[in-house]
Amino acid sequence: MKLKNGIILNEKFNFEEGDLLFSNTIGASTDQEEIDVTGCYVLPGLVDVHTHGALGYTANSEEVDYDTWQSFLLRQGVTTFLPTTATGSQEKIYSSIAKLDKAVGINMEGPYLSIERKGAHEAGLLREVDLDFLEKVKDRVKIVTVAPEVGHNIDTIEKITAMGIRVAIGHSAADYETGKRAIEKGTTQITHTFNCCPPFLHRDPGLLGAAFENENVYCEVIGDGLHLHPSVVRMLYKQVGTERMVLISDAIAATGYEDGVYKLAGLTTYVQNREARLKDGTLAGSTVTLYDVLCRVTGFGIPLCDVAKMASYTPAKALGLTDVGSLAAGMDADVLVLNQDLSIRHVFYKGNQIV
Repeated sequence: MKLKNGIILNEKFNFEEGDLLFSNTIGASTDQEEIDVTGCYVLPGLVDVHTHGALGYTANSEEVDYDTWQSFLLRQGVTTFLPTTATGSQEKIYSSIAKLDKAVGINMEGPYLSIERKGAHEAGLLREVDLDFLEKVKDRVKIVTVAPEVGHNIDTIEKITAMGIRVAIGHSAADYETGKRAIEKGTTQITHTFNCCPPFLHRDPGLLGAAFENENVYCEVIGDGLHLHPSVVRMLYKQVGTERMVLISDAIAATGYEDGVYKLAGLTTYVQNREARLKDGTLAGSTVTLYDVLCRVTGFGIPLCDVAKMASYTPAKALGLTDVGSLAAGMDADVLVLNQDLSIRHVFYKGNQIV
């Protein structure tokens, strides 16, 4: 396959005009088919490392259908995603992980969270880290969210990372010193930065202060324009840069569907005007895809080349995914082609045309 005359986001994440050749990987191809994409942006497929669901179900749902979920996201240019489980009984989480065996990995958000900063997680099911459970799922779980101040959680971080599972701080009331200690023990990420954690204050920076000053910590951002004000997204972009800012959707079951009443790991969620909230008004994830996030964050005034990087390469790097996230030679041929108005022109997944 040859995409001709495109505005290609090269492996240095700068735009350049030219052709892109690929078969199942980026590089030379013996396939003679050509598509003229003059004036179109050619980007790597998007990588969503934090998405709970779509089309009426979530990763925790008994009836979750990975193939349907993946097909929906592929048409939205999301070529790699980590199904993200929310708090539930460990038996149900284990069952969900088993059903999602086709996924590249699992993001496990809960149940090792703080009641004080639980957000849309069921308080009665929160608990301290269970290392025996994580040992059982270590081959499938890529990252787990932990509130380090809860019980003995901070003392488990090194043991979790030794299993090959990355640790994120999230849904946490940790102060600056606790956040700093958790990072020193191996935490590499902040779950949906600013959401469900103490605010950053000039005399009490909290765990956010600890994360911002450490160059090894990635910062997830829900870029729907609701969870964070656009000025905060721009501020964080300037603070941590494209190498550390990870755009996510945090999408729930209502994504791809209409307003209504949905379930998020047992909690009733009300969606009105595309905003998802619990009965008490607590935000309960988003109803957007990562493609929607890319469009919105670009609309916040951040250059498309940088937004695309934070929605592809940076999340892949944060989770240790080495075959996706850029258009460098040898990478999987996951390609998103956008028109000038950012509408989707084509999507390719491992070299196969989806759209």
